Amino acid sequence: MDNSEKNTAPMTVDLTNCDREPIHLLGNIQPFGCFIALRSDWMVAYCSENVNHYLGQDAQDVIGSALKNWFDSTTMHSIRTALQSAIITGRNERIFDQKIAETGLDIDISVHHNGQFIIVECEAFNDQRTPDVQFVRSLLTQFYCANDSQALIEMVTQQLQLITGYDRVMVYRFLPDGAGEVIAESKQYDVSSYLGLRYPASDIPKQARKLYVKNLLRVIGDVDATVVPILPPNRHAEEQVDLSFSTLRAVSPIHIEYLKNMGVNASMSISIIVNGKLWGLFACHHYSAKVPSYFQRTELELFAEVFALELSSRLMQEREIESTRARQLHNNMISTMSSSGGLLDSIVEQFGVFNDLINSDGIAVIVDGKAKSRGLGLEKDMLKQLCRRLNTLSASEVSYIHSLAEFMPGYETDLHQVAGVLAIPISKTPRDYLLFFRQGETQTVNWAGNPQKAVTLGPNGGRLTPRSSFAVWQQTHSDSCRHWSEQEQHDAESLRVTLLEVMIRFAQERESIRLQAARKHEILISELNHRVRNILNLVNAVVAQTEKQGRTLSEFIGVLTGRLFALASAHDQLTASQWSDVSFKSLLETEIQAYVNTFNKIELIGDEVRLSPYAATPLVLVFHEMFTNAAKYGALSDNLGHGLVRLTWSVSQRGELLITWEETGGPPVVPPQRESFGMTLIRTVMPHELDGDVDIQFAPDGIKGTFRLPRRHLSFDDLAKSEQNETLSAPLKSHQLPDNALVVEDSLIIALDLQKRLTRMGIAHVDIAGSIEQAKSKISQCLPSLALFDVHLGNETTLALIKELKMKKVPVVIISGYGEDLVLPSELQDVPLLTKPVGDTSLTATLASILMKQTGL
Repeated sequence: MDNSEKNTAPMTVDLTNCDREPIHLLGNIQPFGCFIALRSDWMVAYCSENVNHYLGQDAQDVIGSALKNWFDSTTMHSIRTALQSAIITGRNERIFDQKIAETGLDIDISVHHNGQFIIVECEAFNDQRTPDVQFVRSLLTQFYCANDSQALIEMVTQQLQLITGYDRVMVYRFLPDGAGEVIAESKQYDVSSYLGLRYPASDIPKQARKLYVKNLLRVIGDVDATVVPILPPNRHAEEQVDLSFSTLRAVSPIHIEYLKNMGVNASMSISIIVNGKLWGLFACHHYSAKVPSYFQRTELELFAEVFALELSSRLMQEREIESTRARQLHNNMISTMSSSGGLLDSIVEQFGVFNDLINSDGIAVIVDGKAKSRGLGLEKDMLKQLCRRLNTLSASEVSYIHSLAEFMPGYETDLHQVAGVLAIPISKTPRDYLLFFRQGETQTVNWAGNPQKAVTLGPNGGRLTPRSSFAVWQQTHSDSCRHWSEQEQHDAESLRVTLLEVMIRFAQERESIRLQAARKHEILISELNHRVRNILNLVNAVVAQTEKQGRTLSEFIGVLTGRLFALASAHDQLTASQWSDVSFKSLLETEIQAYVNTFNKIELIGDEVRLSPYAATPLVLVFHEMFTNAAKYGALSDNLGHGLVRLTWSVSQRGELLITWEETGGPPVVPPQRESFGMTLIRTVMPHELDGDVDIQFAPDGIKGTFRLPRRHLSFDDLAKSEQNETLSAPLKSHQLPDNALVVEDSLIIALDLQKRLTRMGIAHVDIAGSIEQAKSKISQCLPSLALFDVHLGNETTLALIKELKMKKVPVVIISGYGEDLVLPSELQDVPLLTKPVGDTSLTATLASILMKQTGL
């Protein structure tokens, strides 16, 4: 034995090795295109090594340069517009028939944002393409020829194979256990058939399934092609550019090996998404290199979405037929089930109805430890063991067990005859069940090769090597029952709900409701006592710490009353919110009511932020003291109207609330010789009670303060988010929002998005137009009070129309993909220009600015 053998440690390899492979962070692309990653300033951060073929310059010359150095202004406009559409839709946007001036190359472009970079991918085409625009319509005609979902799938599979030219096209459906089965196939006559074969779940790892949901179409052009690295290289996998949405993403070495073992040279997968989940795939195999045109792939993506909708509709219709039958049985059960007797006997009377609903070989019900059964069942002791095992599962979900031998250690199917069980929990305390039993069924499953992968040293290291044989491998077993179908599972869930309705009619359920109400009452009283004690302790501390020295009795009462009033107002708002999250801005607005009639100004600037109930009272105390101090000695004490208190806040990237206090225009500030109780409260309450920070500076021109509140005291629920959206319109509401607006934009997605945003800001009527003719028609019918224009609408520009509206004193904003490269006539130089994609902040700020000018504010 040599040293290498002595030092070889045993490998621990299992199916999770495949699931952990970072297939979206490979750092390479396939060679049939070029990859460019841009930062938000449109500077090239990464590019593929083959960029020279497309742009005529080496990668090191392209990296760090502006994208506009390589594409003309028209193409840049198209790319920026496509990016905004991609951000809205969450999908890649395509631009066809572009030309690179430097190399004269004809290309198609894909654009998306991966969360960190703007991704631009180019594919060259040299053929005189004559796209068959009819092929999607041809596929759609099959919808009307199929009688059911299976016939539809088989017809479409044949059509896809004919149109795409792949040697084999299959429909691969995912099963409930994660495995997949080929349910339809169309192929060349000399290609072996995979129809009816199953593939284990590990053949398509979890992360690959996630990518299939993100990208509807995936092409592997040539398994023998050399990958192209993305430059500059990153040493660690987690630092690689995320290629989840990339159309050129390289292929995992393990999957390459898998395809080679099948003898496949090229493949294409088209996802079938039904109700938001990966239902299956159109899997296309070819035995030589093949990359369909970008146009055809785009059309196939469109077809995949339409097909998924049709398939979903067919499946829903088929389920509805079964559901109608199930509802009739449910109604019959409700109408015939008596509530006068015991619950156990009432359920037993319905065994016949249950069996019509869910086919089984036997039924049993357990209520309060008592059991009754009919047909195939388990003896008493084994039934108790099964219930104890079921008690470890969720009490609110139906359990579908196909093999009790796998579910219960030591269980022998041959001895007890019961192989599987469907268990419906019908109460939680105690746990009662309705059980459906099925006997064992000898099953023979045809796998595409042995599904148990052996651990071997493959060309890519020690792991589960892909199968080298895909010949039919049969597996026969008799310790499992016939699978509980998806429809039977749905019917079982409905039956569970029905039985819960029935149980409400029984005294046991009514008693449970009464006891539950009593427990809630006890908890409420206990919580109320706790809160009252806390409030009284806090009031006692405030009274004890409020200084009498140097104050008259009336002054002492005034200070104490102010502090107690601040506590009361905070308590009122917490009560109004039912002791849930409260608005920080509302707390401040309540506090400043005492100062709104002064000659001085108070500005509250910040987005809507909601605080936890625990943080509300300390913050009210702190800012009550700040405003009181400003009114006595600071900016709010100036009767000439020069004083200003500006309170601003924002949420940091770490989720902390950062608050800034600034006073100006008041008397000169002199640091106090002795710190008062009020200032002690300001400095210590937040650090002590909320683990925050406070910094107070006695600057000569006015007190400055900064406050930090940790993230855990803020709320980031959906309500806060919706209120934050509403604050986008806050700067505009006080500047007389127009009644109507017009959006002129040839991209329907972007136009609809702008329409939605303007409506959300408070503009009552927002029209959209996609051409000059439509825009003129809208304007002739009603002159808009605000207009947003894209300059280039296909082959025409809107400049003349913009000038016309400007002459009519209509506020206009230009939104263009050309950005700073757009050259405007001199008379339009003062028109605000926004570069696509446009964010909410820049749009709101621009509209606020022009509307303020319009109203003379």
